[in-house]
Amino acid sequence: MKRKLLLLIFALILFVQPSFAANRFYGLNKKLNAIAYGSYGRKVLPGYSIGISFIDLKTGYKASIRGNKVFPAASIIKVPVMAYLFYASDKKLLDLGGQIHFTNADKLPGAGVLQWMQPNAYTMWNLCRLMISISDNTATRLLVRRVGKAKINAYCKKIGMRNTLLLDETALVEMPCRNYNRTTPNDISLLLSRIQRGVGFSKYARADMLKFMRNQRYTFGIPKVLPRGFTCANKTGNLTNVLHDSAIVYSKRGTYVLVVFTKGFKRDKEARIVINRVSSAVASYYR
Repeated sequence: MKRKLLLLIFALILFVQPSFAANRFYGLNKKLNAIAYGSYGRKVLPGYSIGISFIDLKTGYKASIRGNKVFPAASIIKVPVMAYLFYASDKKLLDLGGQIHFTNADKLPGAGVLQWMQPNAYTMWNLCRLMISISDNTATRLLVRRVGKAKINAYCKKIGMRNTLLLDETALVEMPCRNYNRTTPNDISLLLSRIQRGVGFSKYARADMLKFMRNQRYTFGIPKVLPRGFTCANKTGNLTNVLHDSAIVYSKRGTYVLVVFTKGFKRDKEARIVINRVSSAVASYYR
């Protein structure tokens, strides 16, 4: 009898929770659609696009606008690279304490500090930290070359990131070149939710990944407009007319994942404002 009662209570919880979540987030989809499908006039190029993916990690409530649309990944691709490295480390497939030597020929322009350093050797753990916290392109190239693109892509498919593809080890190749890296807002939100929950990772791997993202240098997007008391672990991406941000956001009222991709804005400043607007709209439900 007690068992039947417990099963009934559990069933009621499952039934009520989605309804509660829908009521709590009433109006959010309308707000996000207004931003994603807004008219931006001369600020954008023909074919501009905004993609949004949101997950409330307590209730599982999701909102997605163009969430399955494929975008150039830019430096967001570094998050799946990081995830594979820690997954492989947990499985004893590689040693993150192992060193990689780099030469002047390995150096890449753009984000990062290794391009200004003398040839040296760094542990894979340190290279991963540089790849995420300051988006170091040279570190990314060294890590991807060491483990191989095929293994990273296979890992993405294994965990359900079916529209993510790493083709360029530099993260600098842009459209219309065919070998640009690509992903979707929903793929990245899936991965961030797995990292936050520790799904498929040891507690040590999870802690390191979140630490790298919490120490992110680029905070112009989702973190910039968060209310006092909120904290964030994020990773951005930037190419010509492409600007993205992806984050795990922590507040007293709950933790959520938010991913905002933009493509086709003529100036990064205007794309940042869009990302800020989305972040503010979602954060208002956690005040």
